[in-house]
Amino acid sequence: MKQAIRVTVFVTALCGIVFPALLTLFGQLLVPDKAAGSLVQENGKFIGSELIAQPFTSKQYFHGRPSAVDQLAGSSAGDNLAASNPELGKKMAEFAKQNQVDGASLPDDARVTSGSGFDPHISLDYARAQVKRIATERNLSRDAVQRLIDQEAGNNQYVNVLMLNLKLDRSPS
Repeated sequence: MKQAIRVTVFVTALCGIVFPALLTLFGQLLVPDKAAGSLVQENGKFIGSELIAQPFTSKQYFHGRPSAVDQLAGSSAGDNLAASNPELGKKMAEFAKQNQVDGASLPDDARVTSGSGFDPHISLDYARAQVKRIATERNLSRDAVQRLIDQEAGNNQYVNVLMLNLKLDRSPS
């Protein structure tokens, strides 16, 4: 019995204290920006994370995917509505109306919530569907907004909403 208790205490200490401490130490030493959550700072103030979506509701910003938890960090969930569920159609129609998205056929990431509710990226199609609204709200040309999307995307088929909105704020009006 004493042997079992010693082994339990040892394994618990090893797996619950030593191993996480070593992982944290190596993370801080080798990739400190990633280990800290990829936090984004502007003028010394933390404004978000590249890895966790933030809600953008103003018409002058790109909006992320719909979230069943409104990107609240304390909870993570999808809405689990099937494509055949009429409630999904109602939610997506309301979402499209609120966000003034161009196009008769919205891309999938504009229509359905993510599994976690925290996806920080949107597809290029979804970003492009928002160009007219943003250009109008910011008094920019559509081409200027499209260039920002292309710059942020690089060779990827998606863009990070926070980083794209920061570029948008930094662009000359």
